[in-house]
Amino acid sequence: MADLTVCCAFLTKVLCAHGGRMFLQDLRGHVELSEAKLRAVLRRAGPERFLLQEVELRDGPWDPEAEVAAGAGAGGGATACRVVAVSSARLCARYQRGECQACDQLHLCRRHMLGKCPHRDCWSTCALSHDIHTPVNIQVMKNRGLFGLNEAQLRILLLQNDPCLFPEVCLLYNKGGDVLYGYCNLRDKCNKFHVCKSFVRGECTLQTCKRSHKLIHATTLKLLEDQELSVSSVVNFQIITVYKHTKLHKMLEDKDSAPSAGHSQGLEKQGAPGAGAAEARPLAPAPAQSPRKSQ
Repeated sequence: MADLTVCCAFLTKVLCAHGGRMFLQDLRGHVELSEAKLRAVLRRAGPERFLLQEVELRDGPWDPEAEVAAGAGAGGGATACRVVAVSSARLCARYQRGECQACDQLHLCRRHMLGKCPHRDCWSTCALSHDIHTPVNIQVMKNRGLFGLNEAQLRILLLQNDPCLFPEVCLLYNKGGDVLYGYCNLRDKCNKFHVCKSFVRGECTLQTCKRSHKLIHATTLKLLEDQELSVSSVVNFQIITVYKHTKLHKMLEDKDSAPSAGHSQGLEKQGAPGAGAAEARPLAPAPAQSPRKSQ
């Protein structure tokens, strides 16, 4: 496993065969690497492929709300390293509308990847491809370092990374001044997610957003159950999206704190210390419990 690309593809395959996330000690059981070398490979690949987080081990049944907490809790208990599979692979939106023949994204039927295509028993009658092994999709998977994944593993990876496959977000909730419901008249009876659409897309630039960034709670868990959608995939989606949101805001803070070249030169001439020397602080994670085991 000397080649990083091959290593990443294999590790992604293992992770997705186990729900998209595993504890490092469990992942190590599938590779002939020491823990130190495995950590080195994961860190070398970077958070664009693998998200590593220390989480506090908790007793009791698996708790989806606790799982989404990034970072160890304040209890001072034992911790373990959680590894989540990350990918930039996406379904091509234009292909879903019949407007694209080939590009750098996957040409697959969105409803099929959600397990909801009415043509799933006779996929040849669907206007969109259900085959991950078409020349276009093979090339995309190769370019993204995903060669070797089967359809089920690719589905897991996309469900926790691609906003296109996220459950439907209520657009009316995202409009209006009402913090709880926006313009949505259905309120608690709405069968769509009342969450920030920009957050789901990884584009929310608001430090304090009045729309919810919490994808897992009692109401959404009920929606997922009613719609027969994967709770585990949404948990993973939340973990990845929170990381991206924090990274985006740190980047924006660093950009705001960096002085312009002219201003820096002016300060140097005055003998003043350079502005922007203070380190930008990432968003503090919301306090929550961490899981005992991954599911």
